[in-house]
Amino acid sequence: MGFNLNLDLAGAKDKSLSKLLLSSARQYLHEYGEVRDLILDTAARTITVEVLPVGEKETIRVTVFGYGLATDGSGRGFLTYDDIAFSRQWLALLAERILPEKRLPLPSGTPMGLLQTLL
Repeated sequence: MGFNLNLDLAGAKDKSLSKLLLSSARQYLHEYGEVRDLILDTAARTITVEVLPVGEKETIRVTVFGYGLATDGSGRGFLTYDDIAFSRQWLALLAERILPEKRLPLPSGTPMGLLQTLL
């Protein structure tokens, strides 16, 4: 007689990291709106964020596909991605224009080594 402990360790890790990143995103983006949810899927390499922008009544959903982490010559950290999708078409068009290198700057002081290990 054996035990079948169907533990989803990757799922548990993703949920824990999602909560940690949600807390950080709330601090970083608070002046732009309320970050309502953040879901990280390390296996699929996706991050989905739901934000209620200041002055708006409906949330915006952003999904980053094929994410990665990189630093430039000065040590500044970036979230890189293969593709990004928005629940508003105008935001997708804006992102294409202002993010041609497909990377988002991370706040200064971001622990890049730790993030690279976890993500």
